[in-house]
Amino acid sequence: MKVIGTGLGRTGTMSLKKALEQLYGGKCFHMTELLNQPKRIKYLKAFEKNGTTDWAALFEGFNTVTDYPICLYYETLLEKYPDAKFVHTIRDPEKWYASVRETIYRGKPKNVKEGLRLFYNLVRSSDMRKVAPVFQYNDKVIWGKQFQNKFEDKAFAIDTYLAHTERVKTIIPKDKLLVFSVKDGWNPLCTFLNLPIPETPFPQTHQRKTFNVKMDRLIMDGVLEM
Repeated sequence: MKVIGTGLGRTGTMSLKKALEQLYGGKCFHMTELLNQPKRIKYLKAFEKNGTTDWAALFEGFNTVTDYPICLYYETLLEKYPDAKFVHTIRDPEKWYASVRETIYRGKPKNVKEGLRLFYNLVRSSDMRKVAPVFQYNDKVIWGKQFQNKFEDKAFAIDTYLAHTERVKTIIPKDKLLVFSVKDGWNPLCTFLNLPIPETPFPQTHQRKTFNVKMDRLIMDGVLEM
């Protein structure tokens, strides 16, 4: 494992994923990969239950990781992969909150009507049944455990976001950690990783609209297009 991303979702993790794949020529594990290969969720469930899991099996075929849910396990991964470097993506807290609320938080049922729609899609859609364990895990670990089912409390959510950054900076040794905004491009990232700067532009995905179209297809129609 070469690089571990510790930034929360919607801090530029997709741009970082694409950048790392370009720099290292391998695949970067990201929530989108988990949705496409949901059987891997069993390793994360095992860790939540037992405090241990087969990380090598979870990350088989990947040489970098970022985004949810891996960003929550940085302390364990620091011990597991002592030679890895850590990149912590950051974003303006207000913009981060708005982005999460308008994208990944939309996958959580907010009322009885949305819960019934989810149940209907589970019955009729093989795609929805396939990814349901991932959404169940997210509901328990991200929205429940990390945000204590209070994400809609904006002040609380932002405080949690900021506290995550501060704890990462406390836990990860300074020489192993880059606090990084994707808008700063290749230079700080490549300098930290001791890699040459590519001639191509840094990947800026700006994927909110596209993401929401795919999320709506999954939630409304039960069709997975991640």
